Amino acid sequence: MHRLFRVTLWGLVAGGVALAADWLPDALAELEFFRARDYKVDGAHLLKEEQVLAAAAISPFVSVFDDLTSIELRLEQHPLIRRARVTAELPRTLVLTIEERTPVGFVAGPVLEPVDRDGQILPLDPVEHQLDLPVLIRAGGGTALTPSELRILAREVDRLAADDPTFLAAVSEMAIDEHGDATALLSGDLLLRFRPPLSHRRLRDGLTVLEDADLRHPDQTASVLDLRFEDQVVVGYAEPRARAVGQVRDR
Repeated sequence: MHRLFRVTLWGLVAGGVALAADWLPDALAELEFFRARDYKVDGAHLLKEEQVLAAAAISPFVSVFDDLTSIELRLEQHPLIRRARVTAELPRTLVLTIEERTPVGFVAGPVLEPVDRDGQILPLDPVEHQLDLPVLIRAGGGTALTPSELRILAREVDRLAADDPTFLAAVSEMAIDEHGDATALLSGDLLLRFRPPLSHRRLRDGLTVLEDADLRHPDQTASVLDLRFEDQVVVGYAEPRARAVGQVRDR
């Protein structure tokens, strides 16, 4: 009998807790004390804090206990925001954490327009943001990149930048042909040929071979580094370098 009483009592307590868990947040959300009045923005580099808050369009009646999904969805509609997460800090602060769409290259059109790793054009002023990025084009010129070709190049640039930012800083142009082979024009007029994706190890091996070839042939200028063939590195040369002749005159 006592055991049955205890089981019944615990059932009532558990039911009461579950019921409270359902209605308590709704009840607290109605209190003025928990209305969101303070905001923090994390992850904004290209965007200003006021731009993020404008995109969030937070109602003055929002509580920290409300479902904040609608704010996240509004943020993700902004062309410079890839993902957004909104969390609450008691008693009245909302934290807006965003992941921006980072420009990785320029696509050629009437003007150069920055694109992210998905090939999405970003509404950014290259001068204002001092963007120094490779131009993404179709090999041979004359025709625009297809959306899939643009995505391949943009993701390749993004991946290479993550592997070796110093190497990518030397790339001024990257192109893709109808066979899916890519070329990158490096500073010093060196043309790098490869088939995406180009691994960091494969690139490092190629640059090592290029350095060794330059030491072996100091009178020649390497113009092509071809990494398209598995287990082979092909180095092509331009015309022989003109040797400078210096004269020392006695005074």
